[in-house]
Order: sequence, then structure tokens, then C-alpha cells
Amino acid sequence: MLAAALVSCRQHPVLPPLPQRRLANDAELAIYRLLAESTYVRSTGRPVAVVSYSLDSACAGNACAPLAERWGVDSPWWASVADSQRARSANAALLRHAGDTIDLHAIGGVGHEQILPIETREVPVAESDAGMWGEFQYYHRGAAGLLRFSPVGFSSSGREAVVFSRWDCGPACGHTVVTALRADSASNWRVADMLLLSSRRPTNPNGN
Repeated sequence: MLAAALVSCRQHPVLPPLPQRRLANDAELAIYRLLAESTYVRSTGRPVAVVSYSLDSACAGNACAPLAERWGVDSPWWASVADSQRARSANAALLRHAGDTIDLHAIGGVGHEQILPIETREVPVAESDAGMWGEFQYYHRGAAGLLRFSPVGFSSSGREAVVFSRWDCGPACGHTVVTALRADSASNWRVADMLLLSSRRPTNPNGN
């Protein structure tokens, strides 16, 4: 028994996988492009900018809710489009890879000219006023706004996916959503459900 105890003491604890830095794969790019084009380019009729690296999951301070709650994957809310087990599988995968850095530079290009990959240094700062946003649009082909995406969480079957995104379109304009998707084929994804998590709108000067 003593020998077994000594051996167990020498064993290394099981650690979570380290965050990865990698290029977005074909399935991820298909999902990012689908959301950028169908939800934002189509609705605004203008180009949209997409930050070239996945959203940082870090949040400091007492006001920060747990990541699963902030990213809308604390429950299998979209289980109506897939059974609960597959929904939980995709949600868990998103949280497991939340710290990864995904390179989205390839999101634009031929056939996707209305999607403009931009560097993090080009993103307007939180305190940017309407003039600064106007300057951002001037230098980015009149972009309606910018998108930040999380990594994508895939179910164990690979046919369901969930992704968090943040849309910014001005000093008091934007929202965050979590989207569930389903694959009709190896390269064809469709939006199955979408949940609005937060929304920012301009303040009405009349208080209405």
C-alpha cells in the first residue's frame, strides 16, 4: 500500500489542454462566412469588417458573469434543432476551445469581397465617438460595422455547431448573439437558431 501511495504521489495531475493558435479550417470558415454574409452584409447592403483573430474570452472584475453565461452556452437552449446530448456536446466543445486563437484572415477573398478581414489594431476603441466610427468606415470601404467571432464548438457528430459573435456598428450600436447551426452536407451549413444575448441602441434625446 505504501508503494502504491508513493507511485500515486509521483503521478502528474490531469491538466486541461493548452490553448491553441491555428488557422480556421474549412468548416469554421464556412460558418463565419455564412453568418457575416447572410446576417450582416445582406441586411445592411454594405461590406462588413471581421476581426482576423477570434474573440478573447478573458473578462476581469466582479461584473463578469461566467463565460458559459456570457456566451449563451450555459444550457442546451437550441436542443429543439438537435437532441439535448448533441447540443450539450457542441456547447462543451465551444467552452473547451474558448481560449484558442483562431486565425480568420482567409475569410475574405474571391467570392466573399464584401467581408473585410481587419487587424485588431484597426478596431475602434471602446470610447470611440461617431467621428471616429466615421473615419473607420472611410478607411474600410464604408463598412456597416465589424464582427468578432468566438471559436466554433462542434458536436461529436460534427453536424451541429454553435458560435458566439459580437457586432459593433457605432458608439451606441451593436449586439451579441449565439448561433446554432446544422450541416446539410460536408460544406453547406445553415442557421438553425439564434439567441440575442445583449443589445446596444442609441439613446433617444427625448427620453422615449
